[in-house]
Amino acid sequence: MIPAAQSAVADPKARPKAKTRTPSWRRRLGFTRIGRWYVGFTIGVGLAAVNTGNNLLFLVLGLLLSSIIVSGILAESSIKGVEVQRRLPDMAIAGTPALVGFAVKNRKARSPSFSLEVRERGGDVSGNTFLVLLPPSATEEATYRFTPTRRGLHRLEQIEIVTRAPFGLFEKSKPMDASSELIVFPQKVAPPDLHSDRLMRQGDEGTSRIGVGQEVHSLRDHRPGEDVRAIHWRTSARIGRLIGIDREQERRRRICVVLDQRGLSGDSLERAVEDAAALFERELDQGGDVGLAISGETLPAASGPGHRAAGLTLLALLEVREGMSAPIPDPYASSLYVSGRR
Repeated sequence: MIPAAQSAVADPKARPKAKTRTPSWRRRLGFTRIGRWYVGFTIGVGLAAVNTGNNLLFLVLGLLLSSIIVSGILAESSIKGVEVQRRLPDMAIAGTPALVGFAVKNRKARSPSFSLEVRERGGDVSGNTFLVLLPPSATEEATYRFTPTRRGLHRLEQIEIVTRAPFGLFEKSKPMDASSELIVFPQKVAPPDLHSDRLMRQGDEGTSRIGVGQEVHSLRDHRPGEDVRAIHWRTSARIGRLIGIDREQERRRRICVVLDQRGLSGDSLERAVEDAAALFERELDQGGDVGLAISGETLPAASGPGHRAAGLTLLALLEVREGMSAPIPDPYASSLYVSGRR
């Protein structure tokens, strides 16, 4: 007979279990350092009261126990009805501090919440922030600073609302599912000194197409209603009639940053990725159309904020796998080859 666990694995139709959602009523309760001393003292007073039969000790024991009960009720009142939404930064860079925000809302109409700590639980990011008072039906903004130490995908799983109100004896918390992902771009470094003559000349070359530029493409008769800036005045004066001018469209610099990550690992891989990101951003800042060619994937040359984010995301998620093909540079662009050495 096959054990139940083995039969489940052997069944091709068996599906992995879905991750259980945390119920809203779940709470976690822990002792603070003062709370441990308080409970120990309460137990001691209780034992003394039972052994001696002293009414005063029973009175003190009742006060101590009632304080524990009141602490639990007020702590539950503080975290009940509180909702949190996480707000991730638009961009995060390895080695650079980033702010993660929380929008904390108190859904209770009459009861405020006191001494709330909101913190990350599980996942790849840790951080917390604190609110002294959250009024009824109010929403407060809070942030914490987080400095990623590596590039790539960072997963966030849960948000935990914690309170030690009112006496600081216990720490009561409410976990909330809040799965998110944050892509951290490679660390910013100075770009390596890579240039080529073709790369420097390419921005001055024409395309033999009519468009906006400086070089003259052809002369023709002036068209009625055309902008006077399109008139070639010297030729018009010599011939005696208005002559228009067509100019050559200038070609934007087209660059391809090439990174072959095969055979790289550890620090050499990270240095190569950082250099590629630095070159990619430098050429974009200088007004070129920039593409990426890495092992197994290619990003066509383009420009603009969206293209910058796409290129940095591609480099942030870059990995080394077996059987990867060699990068294919853009044949119509100047290529900048990145190595793993610096």
